[in-house]
Amino acid sequence: MRKNTEAYLGFALMWREKYFLSLAEDRLKKVYSGFFIQSDPFEPLFSQYYHKEMGSPLYKKFVLTNTIIDKSRIKDIKIDAVSIEDNFRIDGKRTVNIDPFYMDKDQVVVSTSKYRGNRIYIGDGVFVELELFYHHGSFQPFVWTYTDYKDHIPFFNNLRKKLK
Repeated sequence: MRKNTEAYLGFALMWREKYFLSLAEDRLKKVYSGFFIQSDPFEPLFSQYYHKEMGSPLYKKFVLTNTIIDKSRIKDIKIDAVSIEDNFRIDGKRTVNIDPFYMDKDQVVVSTSKYRGNRIYIGDGVFVELELFYHHGSFQPFVWTYTDYKDHIPFFNNLRKKLK
């Protein structure tokens, strides 16, 4: 990364059936130059919001791509992610959830289409939220940080070391 406006692109992926995850991953790898590293899959503890639509149990993982983006591109990447989700819907319900994020040495910022008071609107139905910031030798969460990100701070710290 050469500028403060650049960051590595990543995705938080959630799925129930591995088949649909594979389809989404293939598309993301083709468009965004493959995956650099990924977390182990886990069952998100606070995902009941998605159970009605996607079923259960659900699995999730974080992947970091080989792609460095200008941070302003996150809006268009979120719109593309929603399009990928839409391509794999069954009976109107998502089979995979894709939340793009970017990461640099100081922050992990997630894009979403859902409003909450702490999120910043960047246009076209897309919001961003600072999930983690680097301070005192480790990424730190906020009050609003998703539990999944809090629980994976060691993963993000390890990523930071590899990217330096």
